[in-house]
Amino acid sequence: MSIRFPIFGLLSAIASCSVLVQVQPAATQTKKPLQAEPKDAPLPPLPANCKPLPLVGGDGSAVTKTASVPGLRVPLPGPIPSVGVRNNWNTDWFVPSGQAFKTYRVVFMPHSDAEYSVNMTLKYPDESLDQFYRERGRQFPANKVVVINTSPRTDLQPFQVNTNIGGLQSVGARYTVAVAGCL
Repeated sequence: MSIRFPIFGLLSAIASCSVLVQVQPAATQTKKPLQAEPKDAPLPPLPANCKPLPLVGGDGSAVTKTASVPGLRVPLPGPIPSVGVRNNWNTDWFVPSGQAFKTYRVVFMPHSDAEYSVNMTLKYPDESLDQFYRERGRQFPANKVVVINTSPRTDLQPFQVNTNIGGLQSVGARYTVAVAGCL
């Protein structure tokens, strides 16, 4: 029990420091004129034989994100759960059961010139996965569409398609990604 108080005290001190760092005196704050957000280029239309897959835990079939800072987990001793910051790099799409798609189509559109690390996988019901695309620290130009097609295993259909898009160099960069199953 004596070990918990210093840890919580340390966490409180860290939390209060982060608040102090964010506060600035009113005299040093400058107001910037409001500017309209630049319009993101739209994704290209899907081929007629493709069906958009729904986002897991979200609405629609496409998501636009601004890449966050990398995640950081701090393990704590004992039964206390770890604390930290999660990143927003992972996105999952649900593959409806009973659908036997021949290919899966991922459309990735960076809206910012940046280096992105991109990893894409198919997740299967037997807890295995197939990685079908991987780029580390590759420069992607803004508003240039990247289309990645992959085929599932012949004997097993995936239940999810996962994309992991981010990286240190892409923090603050915007992109849109969507997934479809094609017959």
